[in-house]
Amino acid sequence: MSDASAVVVGLDGSDGARAALHHALGEAARRRAGVRAVVSYLPTDYWTDLLSADLPRRAPDAGAGATARARAVVAEVVAERGAAGEPLPERPIEVLGVAGPPADVLVDAAEGEALLVVGHRGRGARHGRLTGPVAIGCVLRARCPVTVVPARTSSP
Repeated sequence: MSDASAVVVGLDGSDGARAALHHALGEAARRRAGVRAVVSYLPTDYWTDLLSADLPRRAPDAGAGATARARAVVAEVVAERGAAGEPLPERPIEVLGVAGPPADVLVDAAEGEALLVVGHRGRGARHGRLTGPVAIGCVLRARCPVTVVPARTSSP
């Protein structure tokens, strides 16, 4: 495996994404690959904000907030894995916030990489579906292997 390849993982704050991150970190450690944790966000709609009565002087940066939350999740999961003695990648973990629809963002981020890991069901998943639309979009369109990881459940 090339040193340039990475394991890309999608984050959205859901339990499925958290499980996907655990899996991605283990895969990256096994493969001696880097990890790129990617969170997509919708950019602020400035035209709509102009029409609101409570227009703030400066609109909050949706990307910075999403990226900061993703970094916090990565730090928590790395600490959990370290405390449990589970393997961690040797290379630094990159966290990116990218504007756009989640499946598009993840497929683009995984182009040419070793593996794309996504959660089984994230935000917005409907009851009764086998998996969510983001995971399906990634499986159908990614040009690298894709692993769909179910959310971790506590022992019965």
